[in-house]
Amino acid sequence: MQQDRVQVGVSSACFFPLETIHAVEKLAEWRIPNIEIFFNSFRELKEEYVRKLAQICEQAGSRVVSVHPFTSESEPLYFFSEYPGRFEDGLEIYRNYFRAAQILGAQLLVFHGDSPYSKMPIEKGFEQIKRMDQIAQAEYGVSIAYENVVRCRGKDPQYCVKLREYYPQMKFVLDVKQAVRAGRDPMEYVRALGNSIVHVHISDSDAEKDCLPVGSGTMDLQNLMECLMKEGFCGNVLQEVYRESYEKEEEVLLGYRNLEQLISTL
Repeated sequence: MQQDRVQVGVSSACFFPLETIHAVEKLAEWRIPNIEIFFNSFRELKEEYVRKLAQICEQAGSRVVSVHPFTSESEPLYFFSEYPGRFEDGLEIYRNYFRAAQILGAQLLVFHGDSPYSKMPIEKGFEQIKRMDQIAQAEYGVSIAYENVVRCRGKDPQYCVKLREYYPQMKFVLDVKQAVRAGRDPMEYVRALGNSIVHVHISDSDAEKDCLPVGSGTMDLQNLMECLMKEGFCGNVLQEVYRESYEKEEEVLLGYRNLEQLISTL
């Protein structure tokens, strides 16, 4: 479903290693309107557990907009292996995430993709991603969104450009802290990918820390968001930080409030 304006929210990953259901309960208690659920174990993908998550969100009026697999580090092994049978094994595993997203009403699955040390030819890898995305869309109504993760091929904006050229329907996630960790300006991805970016993991940083709650660092996030929106961005901007990024949980809520205020001024 197409949105008519940018929406803001928070990822449950902010509270790792707190169990996912309790992280979602916390976000629901805070009345966060848009949530990304980071699944952290296979048992959490069982339908009973997923429906509990859906119920918590529904009762709070929160919308689940995306899901994130805990098996991201295995994606090179399954989807970009020289051994063809592994793709089918990986797809069998990821169908559980697609089904969970479908139950939750989420339209995106965040995907990290291949390793920069992969032996698979780039275009063969693109075909694997295309095939996976088409299955997810056709059978579950879920799209794969490729993220710029520092340890993966997607850290290079030009790799993402080539992927989009091969498969123009490809969607992308801009992760601000991952760009920082790759030694890149997040604006490089905005200039390279434009309105193919449909989802943002936002965080702040300063000279000492590369991942902080929004408003706790020195990044010009306003300019970043202005440039994204000029490219036609109308997706979800979710604060995603790590447990070591803050001392008190209230800092996550304050970061969300800062994000909410930032977007409201644009």
